Amino acid sequence: MNLRLRKPRGTVPGSSRPRVRIPVRRPDEGTTPAAGAAAVADADAASATPGRRERNKRDKQGRILAAAEDLFAERGYALVTTQDIADRADVAAGTLFRYASSKPELLLMVFNNEWRRALTGTRHDPTKADASLAPTDAIMALLLPLLTSAARHPENTAYYQREILCGEPTGTYRAEALELVDGLEATIATVLSGYGTETPGESERLRRGVDPALAARSIFSLLHLALIRCGLGREPMESLPDSLRTEIDLVLHGIVEQVPAATAEA
Repeated sequence: MNLRLRKPRGTVPGSSRPRVRIPVRRPDEGTTPAAGAAAVADADAASATPGRRERNKRDKQGRILAAAEDLFAERGYALVTTQDIADRADVAAGTLFRYASSKPELLLMVFNNEWRRALTGTRHDPTKADASLAPTDAIMALLLPLLTSAARHPENTAYYQREILCGEPTGTYRAEALELVDGLEATIATVLSGYGTETPGESERLRRGVDPALAARSIFSLLHLALIRCGLGREPMESLPDSLRTEIDLVLHGIVEQVPAATAEA
């Protein structure tokens, strides 16, 4: 009679050795809540810290920005080549174009940074407005840092304004420049809106039906053309604040007045 010997349960197939079960601990077992939270925080910090590749990328971008800024200031935009910037930044020309696709984009990169610095702190809070300032004075206080920046490099500023208007449609830094323009116009509109409901102190207020956003766009257009005019040598930069103030005053108050009917007939 054939007797088949059965192996006890829990043995390893092909062997008489018993199967050994190794307990597996879940990640949250045996740790305190504080230790678990610390581990999560460490993981988050590690993910937030840029890796070597990202640090190298930022370093190259910083060198390119610094080189372009210095060379444009030293020689003027027209006399600088992309190879000059690549050499000063110690990168290959091909590497340069991965960070800015053209020389005009390099100019936009530099002057976007310049305008951003000039506009820092100029975002207007209507609740903290100086009620003693007339609208023209309030707007000039907002624009003065930009005029000061432009006075250092008027020719380069004119090129920058040209690229804002006619730059590469898909350029990264042109898109960034247009966002800066939109932000400036929005800030001007906010300033004007502060004069829209009631007269603040002894100052003025907007006429009914006036769109502050449209007025802000007109004021930026004045600034844009004035900077180009000075960059081309058509007007001394020293006279720009006074002439721009006059032009803004004309936009805000108009250049014609209504003549009473009796006077017109006479």
